[in-house]
Amino acid sequence: MPTETSVRAISCRHCAIHDSCTLGRLTRLDPDLVESQRRERIFHRDDVLLNEGKISSFVRVVKMGTVFCYRQGLDGQSRPIGVVGPGHALGVFGAFNMPSQATCVALSKVRVCELPIVSLRDHDPCDSRLIAHIAQAVVESVAVISTWSEAMRVPGVVGQLAYVAVLLADANRATMVELPSHSALVELLGTRRETIARALRTLEREGCIRRFERKRCEIYRSKLLARLSHIKR
Repeated sequence: MPTETSVRAISCRHCAIHDSCTLGRLTRLDPDLVESQRRERIFHRDDVLLNEGKISSFVRVVKMGTVFCYRQGLDGQSRPIGVVGPGHALGVFGAFNMPSQATCVALSKVRVCELPIVSLRDHDPCDSRLIAHIAQAVVESVAVISTWSEAMRVPGVVGQLAYVAVLLADANRATMVELPSHSALVELLGTRRETIARALRTLEREGCIRRFERKRCEIYRSKLLARLSHIKR
């Protein structure tokens, strides 16, 4: 069972990610719809925020933390397909009464804002502005996963890890991030722990990243992109 915790919510318009958040955009359409039913919750590492194949009862927008997305393959095995961070909306397919396309699991402590799907369905279904906002969230979800698939096409594990580091920084909207565990990176890149450890040392030696205690890592985006630009295809 998830160990989620309800917390006191601040006003939506005072939130740091208001302008890039699906719920933030909805407040401009209907402030009462969001503020009257929105609540904030905290999920802890390994808690499930969304289940693949099930129609979500909530739209959950990540405010803080990192979430791993998994999808079940044709062989029945569940594999990571990407990582999302602050501003990303989970469960938006539920607004169209359609099942979620991935299982989303907290990689670290995650704080979300959630809004019951039913409140969106009860809103005027002919309001094209609401449909446009929800459709934008769906497009953003597809774009994020498509971007992560790009990392798998970069030659070599060091190159792939460099791409992943840039995506982590972008997902968290910060240069200081919490790295996934070696096991999670092994799953994501389909390699071995020793290879991940060696690739991280290479990137640190080249000055592309700087690691600290508790998996904290500073990402030097420009250096990583410069390195990626010189990889032979």
